[in-house]
Amino acid sequence: MHNQMNIMKPKQRLEFILSGQAPDVPPHWEMVFQIEKDMWGMDSQGLEGADWLDFQVDVFRRLAAEFDWAAVNGGYHIDSLRHIQKALRGEVLIAAFEGEGVFWMPTGDQMMDFVVQLYEHPETMHQQAREKCDRAKQFFREAVDTGADFFVLTYDFGFNAAPFVSPDQFRQFIAPYLTELAQTIHDLGKKAILHSDGCITQILDQIYATGVDGYQSIDPQGHMDIQQVRRDYPDWILMGNVACNMLQDVNEHEIIKSVQYCMQHGGIGKPYIFSTSNCIFNGMPAESYRIMFREYKRLIAEAVYSAKSTKQNDR
Repeated sequence: MHNQMNIMKPKQRLEFILSGQAPDVPPHWEMVFQIEKDMWGMDSQGLEGADWLDFQVDVFRRLAAEFDWAAVNGGYHIDSLRHIQKALRGEVLIAAFEGEGVFWMPTGDQMMDFVVQLYEHPETMHQQAREKCDRAKQFFREAVDTGADFFVLTYDFGFNAAPFVSPDQFRQFIAPYLTELAQTIHDLGKKAILHSDGCITQILDQIYATGVDGYQSIDPQGHMDIQQVRRDYPDWILMGNVACNMLQDVNEHEIIKSVQYCMQHGGIGKPYIFSTSNCIFNGMPAESYRIMFREYKRLIAEAVYSAKSTKQNDR
């Protein structure tokens, strides 16, 4: 594997991971990037439809060139996926996003009704879960036909201290349908990464057992520790864990520490995708992201140099 270090590109590293292998060093990308104005002075205000998608393509190209993005967000809709796939095919991998395939955390004004329905009308909830699952399956088929390379399932299951439902409720109302979704994606020859914020320790074993191929966020604010998750699930694709709260302020020391922890435990030589614990959100100082990326680049350069030296010494 190490003899490929000089030629592997970010996209190829991610392809390695999605094919069940570990690349020389972790690839990088983010689910969402919202600071293009602060970073480059690019302003999307007033843009709609195809104009907005063209703007996104320009942003994605800059991210791939300047920040080594291995993939980009193709969106939740077939039209956006088709537009981005046509523009960027071959340059980066295109992820299709899906956010309605199973029950996940309702908004505050819907939470009480959701809980009542779980207890008083479980048959109705299973019917709704079936409908959600079947719609998502159809989207997966259309997305693969359109050119999606893999899927990101955006289902937030956790508050900061616990899952939004009990483990037993998750086992009854969510896990079976998530298992079906993972199987459908595999039948289509693709992989799926689950995104969830919050503390999901109590249900992580169930999520892993559904067959989803990876887990993004590993939220430090939700008390999720990438070292523990990697120890428990050594073969799982992990993505994230650079603490977003550290990136709200330009605190170089804390950002570097967070990057080093993620790369160590995620990590190098393992199925890990380097990213924040959520996304590059609006309001994050551009300098915070630059610090994060510079330390990532320093660590992968160090890893490549170390591997080359080891190989030369073994001759």
